[in-house]
This record gives sequence, C-alpha cells and structure tokens, in this order.
Amino acid sequence: MIEDSLIIVPAYNEAEVIESTLKELREYAQNILVVDDGSTDQTYEQAKNQGVLVLQHLTNLGYASALKTGFLYGLRHTAYNYFLTFDADGQHPPAFLEKIIQPLRDDEADFVIGSRYLEPAEFKHPFLRKAGSRLFSFFTSLLISQKITDPTSGMVGLNRRVAKIFLSEFFPLDFPDADVVIMLARMGFKIKEVPVEMRASKRKSSMHSGMVKPIYYFFKMSTSMIHFALRRDLKEKRRELESVF
Repeated sequence: MIEDSLIIVPAYNEAEVIESTLKELREYAQNILVVDDGSTDQTYEQAKNQGVLVLQHLTNLGYASALKTGFLYGLRHTAYNYFLTFDADGQHPPAFLEKIIQPLRDDEADFVIGSRYLEPAEFKHPFLRKAGSRLFSFFTSLLISQKITDPTSGMVGLNRRVAKIFLSEFFPLDFPDADVVIMLARMGFKIKEVPVEMRASKRKSSMHSGMVKPIYYFFKMSTSMIHFALRRDLKEKRRELESVF
C-alpha cells in the first residue's frame, strides 16, 4: 500500500468507468485525489461515493489544468514528497505504481515515466498511436541526449521540486507530454523510465479520437518540443521558480 504519495486522477465525463477504476486503485494507494474537470455526467458523484478526495472545476478546462489543480492542492495542503498521475479510464494497472515511485524514493530521479515500450507487452496499441509515440520518442531522445521510449505516457511520478515547475507558465495548457520531458531535461532534472504495462481503455473514446484532435495534437506538440529545445535559459528559470514557489 502506497502511503507516502498523492495519486492524482484527472477525470472528465468518466462516469461509466470511474467507480471500477477507483475501487482497483484503492487496493494499492491510500491517498487519492480526483480532479473532476467540469464533467457533465455523474463523474463527481461517483468518485465521491468511493470515499476519495474530489475537487471539481466548474467548467471543462482541459487535462493539463486538472493536473495543475492536483499539484497545487498537493503542494499547499499536503506534505507528500511524491505525486503520481493516473488515468481515470482504467488503462493504467495500479500494480505498477510502486515501480514508478521507487526511483523517486531512492533519489535516482525527479521525474519517472512509466514506459509501455521498455519491455514486450501483451496489449497492442493502435498502429497510428504507437507510430506517433515512437516518432516523438525518437526526437525527444535526440534533443535531450537520453534514450526515452515513451514520452507520451500518462503514468508518471514526480517529486515536489518538479511539481513546483508544473505550477508555472512553462507547463503546457493542453497536452503535456514529450515537450514536458524536454523542458525538464533542459532544466537539469533527472529523468528515468521504468517498464509498465497498459491495457485497453474501459471507455469507448479517447481525448485523441476523431481526425481533428490528433492532427492538432501533432502540430501543437511538435511546436512546443522545438520551443523548449531552442531555449537556453531554462536552468536559470528553474532557479527563479524554485525561489518563488
């Protein structure tokens, strides 16, 4: 049972799956925070019924904003040294959370990525999604001179130092993925990957479903990655932010 970390679960219209996700998660983690990002269904009520802490946005602000709300609460109202992010749709097996948190405890890393591609897995991801992840993996590894196999994983762990950075304007407002990895590496944070497995989502659609969203995601992420790769002041900005928060 994980007791030294806050598990942050962003959720938007997850009423059909949130109950089963939280029931399973509670078998592995004690401190769970659900951030309901303005859901129009019964996500908030069903999460509350599971006996976990739930914060609610009055309107839908996006995945990154839900994460920032979770980090803000964790930094201001708890003393936990570590934060783990966990998708509400049931894709993440909570049994792997211990593997993610251990490098943080051992001070081997400031930011730990649960990688779907470090080891062979039974679950086969859709071809286009896997191809996109591999493409971002290649360029992320190239830009930070460190092998990163899964920069788009939503199952990550971080310490309080990184959480403070995520409260700043440097944290992307829509899809924080490979660009965040580049930003943290450029700031001098230690990054590590550990192997995890994923499974099919319990719900029918994803945030990247359809045609427009994936195209927007690709160009937005590419632009953001280049932006952070070209900046030369990120270590200085890190020092400034650590003195403020």
